[in-house]
Amino acid sequence: MSTRLEPLEVGAPPGRLSDWVIAPVRFNGFLGLPTTKGEFVISPEFSCFGHKWLFRIYPGGYNCSDDGYVALFLLNKTRESIEVEYKYIIKHPNGGEDVSGGWNKVVKFLPKDSVVVGDVGPAYGYRNFARRSKLINYLVDGTLIIEVHMRTNK
Repeated sequence: MSTRLEPLEVGAPPGRLSDWVIAPVRFNGFLGLPTTKGEFVISPEFSCFGHKWLFRIYPGGYNCSDDGYVALFLLNKTRESIEVEYKYIIKHPNGGEDVSGGWNKVVKFLPKDSVVVGDVGPAYGYRNFARRSKLINYLVDGTLIIEVHMRTNK
C-alpha cells in the first residue's frame, strides 16, 4: 500500500488565464505590399497587458520561409518580459473556413532588443503562416485583417 503526498509547489503556480484580448490589425492595400522575401511591414504600436507590441508581416515571406508563404510575427516592445498565450486568426469574409495559428500554451516574450536564446526571444510567429495566394481570397476591400488574440495569467 502506498500513500500519496500533496503536490509540492516550486515557485508561484500560474493563475488562471485572462480572457482573450483581440487586436485587429488591418493591412490596407495588401496586394501592393512588398513581396520580396525578407521585406516587412510593421503595424503601429498597440498596448496590451501593460506592454507595448508591434505586429510584423512579411508579405513575400521571411528569409527562410518556403516560397509563396506569408510570415507573421508579434513583437514585445517593452523592457520587461511577459508570458502570453497568443494566436492569429484571419476570418473568411464570406463565412468560410478561417486561417489561424498559435500556441496552445503560454510562451515567454523576452524584453525588447533581447538576444534570442533557443526558442525564446522578444518575438514569436510563423515563417510559413499561409500561402499568399490563399490569403488574397480573405481580403476585405483590399485589406488583410489579422486578429491578434492574446491572454496572460491573471
